[in-house]
Amino acid sequence: MRTLFLLCCLSLVACATTTSVPVPASAGSSALHQVKRVKVAENVELEVLDFGGRGPALVFLPGLGNTGHVFDTFAPEFTAAHHVYSVTRRGFGSSSWPEQGYDTATLGEDVVRVLDGLGLAKASFVGHSAAGPELTWVATHHPERVEKVVYLDVRTDGDLLAELLTVLPMPPPSEPAPEDVASRAAVAAAVARHVGGALPEHEIDETSEFDPNTGRYLRDHEWPHAEERVMKGFLKVDFAAVRAPVLFFSAGEPPPRPQRAEDIPGFPQMTPPQQETCRTLVPRKLERDAEMERVLSMPNWKGVKLEHARHYLWLTHHDEVLREMTTFLGTSS
Repeated sequence: MRTLFLLCCLSLVACATTTSVPVPASAGSSALHQVKRVKVAENVELEVLDFGGRGPALVFLPGLGNTGHVFDTFAPEFTAAHHVYSVTRRGFGSSSWPEQGYDTATLGEDVVRVLDGLGLAKASFVGHSAAGPELTWVATHHPERVEKVVYLDVRTDGDLLAELLTVLPMPPPSEPAPEDVASRAAVAAAVARHVGGALPEHEIDETSEFDPNTGRYLRDHEWPHAEERVMKGFLKVDFAAVRAPVLFFSAGEPPPRPQRAEDIPGFPQMTPPQQETCRTLVPRKLERDAEMERVLSMPNWKGVKLEHARHYLWLTHHDEVLREMTTFLGTSS
């Protein structure tokens, strides 16, 4: 809930030594995939799901708060032409929960280390939401490892959010409705209503902890500071510098952007430092939007806008996303 609040805030404004924490064991291998663990740093291992398949490598990267299991029912649809993997970033699910390494560059380097651990010289990538910055970092700092890039409604302004968080504190989690956390089934149903479609079974298990006696939801299954550290660690990445072929999905029309900081709801109640930051961020956000429009017109980029889609657009517009991705990815060039 905190993540959703802060993403809304930014829309209005716009409008390695580690210490591992023990985590429960992975959901394990299944008919869907094999579960592997790849060491990316000292005391840091990432959960990698191997869906199998034949052909060039295709790697899925989840958005913030999700694990690689969020693609459990979508990734297998590409195994006819690709060997498909999905990765859970550090701090979440069954990957290690270190206290450091949540900045964009380190998360991007983790992805490269996964390729090394799997013995992959290069791969095509699919990144959702907050995976945008780390995937772009990989594509611009290690272009020889990237075949093609698919962005699923990614964040293009994470660095502005990070700047906002220097003056705006993380809000406390909001209290969910009691009926939405009464059981695992209730949680799954509430999430499905929010994102526009049912998430895979293992994704619910890997992102939530439940009382073993009552079955009631207890907490998110992640390092408590992971989401905040990722958001505060967002770096500006150069989308225009991506040289690989790119397919960029966006979910419908963005909300109207305030042209002045004073137009932001709640602006009068902000502290002077918060108001000043907003005055700085509003024109920069407008510039960023214009910059991304120019990037989408580059010869190696194809933009697809899905009207009435929601953020998890492969759930709300499955057939369109699958068709566009299948055509774009094809086979190794």
